[in-house]
Amino acid sequence: MAPAVFGTVLPDYLAHWTGGALLLDGHGTDLYSIERQMGFQESINGTSSVVSWFVSPPLVAALYVPSALVEYPASAGVWLVINVILLAACLWSLRLVAPMLIARRRGLVVLVLCASAPAFELLGGGQDSAFVLAVWLLALRLIAGRHQFVAGAALGLALLKPQHVVLVPLALLVTRRFGALSGFLVMGLLQAGLSLALVGPVGIARWVDAITGSGFGEQVQQDQAWKMVSFPAFLHAVLPASAPSPIGSILSIVVLVAAAIVLVRQLMRRRRLFSQPFAAGEEGHARGRDGMLVLIATLSTTVVFSPHLVVYDAVLFFPVALCLLENRPTVAVRLSLAAAFCTTWLAPAFHLTAGQLVWPFSIGAAPWTAIPLVILWIESLRLLAQRVRKDARPERTVA
Repeated sequence: MAPAVFGTVLPDYLAHWTGGALLLDGHGTDLYSIERQMGFQESINGTSSVVSWFVSPPLVAALYVPSALVEYPASAGVWLVINVILLAACLWSLRLVAPMLIARRRGLVVLVLCASAPAFELLGGGQDSAFVLAVWLLALRLIAGRHQFVAGAALGLALLKPQHVVLVPLALLVTRRFGALSGFLVMGLLQAGLSLALVGPVGIARWVDAITGSGFGEQVQQDQAWKMVSFPAFLHAVLPASAPSPIGSILSIVVLVAAAIVLVRQLMRRRRLFSQPFAAGEEGHARGRDGMLVLIATLSTTVVFSPHLVVYDAVLFFPVALCLLENRPTVAVRLSLAAAFCTTWLAPAFHLTAGQLVWPFSIGAAPWTAIPLVILWIESLRLLAQRVRKDARPERTVA
C-alpha cells in the first residue's frame, strides 16, 4: 500500500526515479520505452495502464541513479526533504532581486510565495523546478558580480530542462556577454557529450522521438494544457477540438519567435542606454545591475512564452515578480500578480467545470494565468528601458 501512496503523491518524481532505475539496470537504449517504464512502475503504483512518463534528457536519468538504489517510498521521502530545503534556500536568496522589499516585508513575501499554487505543485508532484530556480538565482548573483563565464556555466546547468533556458544564448549574444555565452555553451556541450556516452546515438534518437512524437503532444501539450501557465498553452486551449493538431504547435513557435524578437529589441536599447557615460563611482554598480535586469527580462520571456511550462515551473517567475514589485510597483503589476496568484489556484475548478463542455464554452478551462503573466512580461521589458534607482544618472547643472 505504501508504494502506491507515494506513487500518487509524487508522480513526477516517480518518472525521474524510473529513469534512474532503467539506467541502473543497463537499459540505456530503452530509456524512453513506454513498455519498459510501465514495467518498472507497475510495482509502485499498482497498475500497468498509467505511466509517469520519463522524457527528460538522458543525463537527468544518470543524476537520479543514486535515488534508484533504494526502494521508492524511502527515495521519495528523501527527495521531498531535499526539495523543501532547496526551495527554502531559493526563497532566502530572493533578497538579491528585491533587497528593500524583503527587508520590509520578509514574512509576508515568504508566506505568499509558500502559499502559491506553483510551490504546492512543486512539492506535491516531486518536481525538480526548485533546482532550476536555484540555478537562475545563482546566475543572477554571479552576473551582478561580473563573473561572466561562471554565470553562463551556471545557466547551462538548467539545460537539464532546456525549455527553461531556450532564450539565454540569444540574450547573451545580443548584449555581447561573450564570456557568459562561452560558459553556457561549454556546459551545454559537456552535458551533450555525457548524454551521448550514457545512451549512445540510438538512445538520443529515441529521446528526440519521445519529445517530438504525437504521444507526447497528446498526453502533455493537449490533455494537460489546463495545468500550464504559458501563453502558447493558452492559445492552444482556446482552439476548437476540431482544429488540426499542427496548428497549436505552429502557434507556439510563432509566439515564441515574436516574443524573442521583442526581447532582442529591448535588449539592444538597453545596451545603447548603458553605453552612455556614468557619474564617477556608479559604473560598476550600474553594470552589475544591468546584467541582472537582462537576465530578469530573459527569464520573464522564457516563462511566459515557453511552449511547455507547467504550473510548478511558475516558481521561476518568483524573481521576476519580486524585482517588479521592488523597482516598478505599478497598479498593473500589483493587480496582475494578484490575478496570477488566484487563477493558478482556480485552474482545477475551471478544468472541472468547463473542460468537458463543447467549444467555445470549453475556453473557460484555458490557463487564464497566462494573461496576467503577459502583462507582467511587458512590465519587465519596460523596466529594461529605464535606469533603476541607484543606477539613475544624476542630472547635470549649469554653473
